[in-house]
Amino acid sequence: MIFKVLAVFQCVSPGRGTRSRRLKAALLAGWLLVGMGSAMAADAPIDASQLLLRQQAGQAPVLLDVRHTDEYADGHIAGALNIPVEQLASRAGVLGVPRDSEIVVYCVSGKRAAKAQQTLTGLGYSHVRVLDGSLNGWRQRHLPLAH
Repeated sequence: MIFKVLAVFQCVSPGRGTRSRRLKAALLAGWLLVGMGSAMAADAPIDASQLLLRQQAGQAPVLLDVRHTDEYADGHIAGALNIPVEQLASRAGVLGVPRDSEIVVYCVSGKRAAKAQQTLTGLGYSHVRVLDGSLNGWRQRHLPLAH
């Protein structure tokens, strides 16, 4: 991304373009930098063993299962709230936590969790993480599930 910004500035070096062209390039460069910042704003995924240790220490983040309710009923990580990803935008207030709280989202494989992370970030939640490996990774490690 930074190379794109540098390329924009090289194209409009002094003497090679009009004032209007330089202004457009500067606006494009700013837009690219803002985009790069928001792409880097997502918190890194959390490992299943890290999450389990934090749960055991009483320092668990808000845990959000974004699968459908029937999937949740078949087994979920203890302490997880269930809001299906399709309902998340309209039901995010149910979380009842400040927007700077750490939230960990998971589904089965990670696809819905990534969508949920984008949705929550778009709603102003600033520390949303995906559970690395999601529930498949949790199960592969034979970690406990609640029913």
